[in-house]
Amino acid sequence: MSMMEESPIIKKIIPRRTRFTDVLMGEGRVMCRWRSSLWKLLWAELLIYTAVYMMISLIYRLGLSEKQQLQFEEIIRWCGKQYTGLPLTFLLGFYVSLVVKRWWEQYCKLPWPDSIATHLRGHVQGSGEKPVIMKRTIVRYCLLSYVLCIRRLSVRLRKRFPTMKDVMKTGLLRPDEAARIGDEDSPEMYGSNWWMPLKWSTELVFNAQKDGMIPSAPGYNGILSQISAFRSGLTSVAAYGHIPVPLVYTQVVTLAVYIYFTVALIGEQWIIRRSPEDELDMYYPIFMTVKFLFYFGWLRVAETLYNPFGEDDDDFELNELVNRHFQVAMSIVT
Repeated sequence: MSMMEESPIIKKIIPRRTRFTDVLMGEGRVMCRWRSSLWKLLWAELLIYTAVYMMISLIYRLGLSEKQQLQFEEIIRWCGKQYTGLPLTFLLGFYVSLVVKRWWEQYCKLPWPDSIATHLRGHVQGSGEKPVIMKRTIVRYCLLSYVLCIRRLSVRLRKRFPTMKDVMKTGLLRPDEAARIGDEDSPEMYGSNWWMPLKWSTELVFNAQKDGMIPSAPGYNGILSQISAFRSGLTSVAAYGHIPVPLVYTQVVTLAVYIYFTVALIGEQWIIRRSPEDELDMYYPIFMTVKFLFYFGWLRVAETLYNPFGEDDDDFELNELVNRHFQVAMSIVT
């Protein structure tokens, strides 16, 4: 058979032409998305806020006498001077940066079993089924600790594993092991025994070294250090979940935003233009709408990322992550 016959068929790839709309929109297409977007978070609140503003404006223009309008305009000027002095940008910026930092650190501290599986694959020697079963059992114990620990924080994992029986159905847990761990229903911060499977893992590694399956002392230390790092990561994530941002700080920021925009309902009203020297008279609060989107968008970002173990669009997809860890780790050690 000739080389021409052996070579695969190469398909001609026709590049897609850049459309005018792509050039026009560019990265601005991000602004048109709905999932996890600013519009999804704020459309209802912005609609209600604008409706209240327009209602006050109509009462001021159509429901008050000229004398009452002049008195109301004094209130508008006073509110306009007072509410602009609130340090809202500083409060919100610092608070949001803190919440986003916590959100990212919690994800980074979630341990991955790949390093443990790689060390087991490289350092555990021997033929037959016993070394394979031992490696798979250690990986199973690590993933069991992962599920039991994060399940106390994550709404999605709690729905997937509401009881220990549901954990047993996945094959991560045997009935005798479940009896040793307990029910895991305690609401106490330190009332969980999620660390127990990791203890069993270290015992398996110790027995494997005694049986000669781990002949290298550095390899033995490396496996134990990886298990210890895995436990340290779970402990850090659990600590983040049990110790949130101080409630007082959250209340101060939320109260400042709501007071700011409550006063802005009066302070941002356009005064009726009675002479050419007066300011421009407009009905719709254009720049107040922009400020509403900015400031409330900031606040909603913090509220959305405050607990990354919930069911919001930007929360961690832990079900998919657990499935991925199980498949990859088992594939490495097999």
